[in-house]
Amino acid sequence: MAGRSSKPIQLIKSEGKSHRTKAELEHREKAEKSLYTGTNFREDPATKADPVAHKEFLRLRKLYKQIEFVDGLDQATINRYCQLKSQESMLQDLYNSVKVAMESYEDINKKMAHYEDMKEVLGKQNQVRDKMLKLEDRLFLNPVARMRAIPKQPEEKKKKSPMEEFMERKKNGTQ
Repeated sequence: MAGRSSKPIQLIKSEGKSHRTKAELEHREKAEKSLYTGTNFREDPATKADPVAHKEFLRLRKLYKQIEFVDGLDQATINRYCQLKSQESMLQDLYNSVKVAMESYEDINKKMAHYEDMKEVLGKQNQVRDKMLKLEDRLFLNPVARMRAIPKQPEEKKKKSPMEEFMERKKNGTQ
């Protein structure tokens, strides 16, 4: 989808001005409210077991307390993000240790062997991340994808043709 992502209705109202009509704003607000489950997101056991992921989850839970925009539907996404944050931390540690090891080797072949291993691991991890992000968008598992699903304008009432109007008037006895 081209263009910018839609803003949540809370943000539109807080800005104080909008080019949308009252009917469009009401329609959008109803559509947004229909997307909320009213449940809170919880920490998965795998996230809780990982100290870095657990710390990130606690940080996010504190931040999301005030936002209606995030609820139980986002549980998988939030936990996955926390786990990715942990992997990012581990990758940074791995990168630093490989860098130190490479600097200690005099033999260029040993250095290149480490480099190729790292390149392969990072490439596979990026492929998995890309697949996960695409699935989250398709399955509306993230708030932005849900916002894109809301029609920007309410459906217009179908206008009757002149013949339908005439037949209706005739049926009701008024002309």
